[in-house]
Amino acid sequence: MFACLKSMLNCKHFGNCGGCSLLNLPYEKQVAKKQAKLQETLKDFWQQEIPVTVTEDPVYFRNKVELGFCHQVKWRENYDKKDPANKTRPLEFEQTLGFKLKGRWDRAVDLEECLLFNEKLVPLVSAIRTWAANENLPYYDQRKHTGILRHLMVREGKNTGEEIVVLFVTDDFNEKTFIAAVESVLPQANIMAAVNNGLADTAEPESLRVLKGKDHIFEKIILTNEQGQTERTVIFKLSPQSFFQTNTKTAQKMYSRVRRVVKQLAPKRIYDLYGGAGSFSLSCADLCEKSICVESVAPAIYNGIENAKLNDVTTVQFFCSRVEDFVREQPIERKDALIILDPPRGGMHPRAAKAVAQSGVENVLYISCNPVTLANDLKILTQYYEILHVEAFDFFPHSEHIETFVQLKLK
Repeated sequence: MFACLKSMLNCKHFGNCGGCSLLNLPYEKQVAKKQAKLQETLKDFWQQEIPVTVTEDPVYFRNKVELGFCHQVKWRENYDKKDPANKTRPLEFEQTLGFKLKGRWDRAVDLEECLLFNEKLVPLVSAIRTWAANENLPYYDQRKHTGILRHLMVREGKNTGEEIVVLFVTDDFNEKTFIAAVESVLPQANIMAAVNNGLADTAEPESLRVLKGKDHIFEKIILTNEQGQTERTVIFKLSPQSFFQTNTKTAQKMYSRVRRVVKQLAPKRIYDLYGGAGSFSLSCADLCEKSICVESVAPAIYNGIENAKLNDVTTVQFFCSRVEDFVREQPIERKDALIILDPPRGGMHPRAAKAVAQSGVENVLYISCNPVTLANDLKILTQYYEILHVEAFDFFPHSEHIETFVQLKLK
């Protein structure tokens, strides 16, 4: 499995860039480290070995990146605040475009190498950097909240090849020359502009407009059986802000695995709680009579409804609600039901966890992006449920994160 992954990957920014924290380890050792940490975190609930599905090629696996433009004080080598010479020397400033420096919210690495997105990212960043210099456009200063250029978002469909580039700004800019800069590297890309004058350092737009092409791309999740044969393909329409798993190729392995379990259990009704845009509901729509997707983020619900229509799915019902409110207002029907849980990093609300634990539904599938909060929730769930199986999926090579799938059955 790791025959081609035992040598370390190199990047000149490692140690400074916050994009990767484990790049100094061969991928095999990265996975072993994360697996050991997961085993330790879940040791009170599961003592058997937890298998990990790896990312087959841990290079250029991300389908989305967000980079920051930063007007920042240039770092001085051997800088010493106590040195009188440093107090008399004027500050030098620089403009950088890249991922944030490790542990810093106000500084970015000027990206010249990257193994995460695709081979076109660095040439694209270089082209935009040159464009900004030619247009004399100031980068955003995180401390003074001045400047025009704030963020650059790039998204691609790994199974469709479609691309979208979004420039986040605080003011007007020359749209024609920006389009030309992007097209010099990505001639087929859809291009958008977003206005963000908020103080928070997030790529959240106040408004979006299309400069070229469409305001979305399409991506596919290809679901396979145990023999690797395609059983179902789900199409997703993704706007710049749509939630979608960052590692398409490995995510579809997880969706396929969950689908196989659902097929074996054969429920008539699925409760897809913390369901986002309904990825699990849509992946399993042909395996049940009805799926109820509950999500508190309204745009995700809109995306889910749109994607259900796109895939001719009529059996998924979407509810925009906090899960803890939904389970209080509409008690879960236990007969022939299955619960799928996919909460955010903070885990489940205690009321929601208690309601699921006491629901009487025979089977629960829990997908977690945070082993620590998973362990907290299992303290509640395992009062009523036993764990049948635990496995993990490495969606995020070169980082500490790992996705965990737990299958539970009513005691």
